[in-house]
Amino acid sequence: MPGPRRGVEGTAMRSTGLSAALSLTAAQLSLHPQQPLPALVQAPARPALARLTHHHSGAIMTPPLDASYAGLERETASTIRALSRLPVHDFDAGLVAAVRRINPEDAAGHLTALTAAGLLESPGFQELRGALYRFASPELSEQILELAHIAEADDDEVHNVLGWALGWALSAATAADALVTPSHHRTLGINPADLHHPPQHPVHHADADSALGWLTVQSENLLALVRAAPLHGLDTYAWRLVYSMWPWWRAANRTDEWIELHALALTRVGHDPSAGELAERHLLGTYGLGLRMNEDPIALHTFTRLREMASQAGDALGEAQALCELGATHLQRGDATEALPFLNRARAIRAEQGYERGVALADILLGQAALRLGPAETSEALRRFGDARAALAGVDAHDAARALAWLGRAQLQAGDFPAGESALHAAVREFLDERSPRQAARCLEWLGNAAEDSGRISEARAHYAQALTHYQAVNGADADRVRDRLARLA
Repeated sequence: MPGPRRGVEGTAMRSTGLSAALSLTAAQLSLHPQQPLPALVQAPARPALARLTHHHSGAIMTPPLDASYAGLERETASTIRALSRLPVHDFDAGLVAAVRRINPEDAAGHLTALTAAGLLESPGFQELRGALYRFASPELSEQILELAHIAEADDDEVHNVLGWALGWALSAATAADALVTPSHHRTLGINPADLHHPPQHPVHHADADSALGWLTVQSENLLALVRAAPLHGLDTYAWRLVYSMWPWWRAANRTDEWIELHALALTRVGHDPSAGELAERHLLGTYGLGLRMNEDPIALHTFTRLREMASQAGDALGEAQALCELGATHLQRGDATEALPFLNRARAIRAEQGYERGVALADILLGQAALRLGPAETSEALRRFGDARAALAGVDAHDAARALAWLGRAQLQAGDFPAGESALHAAVREFLDERSPRQAARCLEWLGNAAEDSGRISEARAHYAQALTHYQAVNGADADRVRDRLARLA
């Protein structure tokens, strides 16, 4: 048996994936190689362990758990109890530092010690998070609380632990929002320092790519924290975290969670006196976007309500936004004629208010309506998309790419294949630069359509294959559609 620390760590790593009892026994053997195995297995259980054996049928060998927990230093024991209170799927040193109010180096030491004791396991390492940890078995979090004689819910403790986790998560999410989608962040200007649980060691994102990457690798934990927040009176964090995750919502396109958690945020924002009506309206608008992406007819009712709220608040630009969303929803439903009055009114309001970017965004939608109205309106569509591209270039890279993509599609529809394909290839590059893989995939799918229609089957397959690669990461329905196209061309 190697030296004590090396033996503990080595045995803990080799026992990853075993049952909790076996992992804990292995760790205890490493800690106490001189102790006979029967002594570990047959050691008398304390009252807490008797309860564990009674309530947890899978806890066959509870004495090793007792020994592992009893052997922890006080601060490390406090850490495992705090982790037992969290709803997250895994842990890293940054999160532990936040909930324990210690520095990340000490947090990493606690995680190492808990892994060596067989209570945690390390499934791997992520560049943006460092070493990852999780409980060695699903039931361990409840068993830890039993051992600590605090199995009954301590609302104050849960509130504080969860509050520090949410404060840390919100700080990182708002910083990511500011880097990736600065105009969205400025809309509400959420500042985590104004709340009760600002982190001592906040996450620092190197750039926009790292920021979106962090949201992506932490997404399951963030969703779990949002769901848990209202259960413990932390409404102020629930809606703010949903709002600040906008770059991830836009990139991941997970509409079921989008709708679920924006609905939750809308129910909680009303319980937060510091929120204000503007926050509710923005959440309602984003909720409507999720409904529209899911082709849910409730989207029309949602945007109608949004328009009413903006009108009552005397917010002309807010009303214009709702009108645009109503027009876009009618377009998605295939009714360009119904969409036009909403879009024209939205454009007029924005022009009156001097909102040039908003005028350009309305032009993108008006161009789409023109395309749907048939060949006679193609020249109108080309003009709208061209004007929007010129207005957005250098102002909003993502929406400038949208204008270019639609311009390319209109050029293809007008029969100008070289110009249309060139524009779509450029749009693909711009969307990828803006971390919008689904939009890039849609452009590649359009390129595949154009190649297939003109008999260039090999080229069509190549475009569809590239589109499929991007779609697979963000949207199963889109991926299935392109996969079917590829199968037909085989």
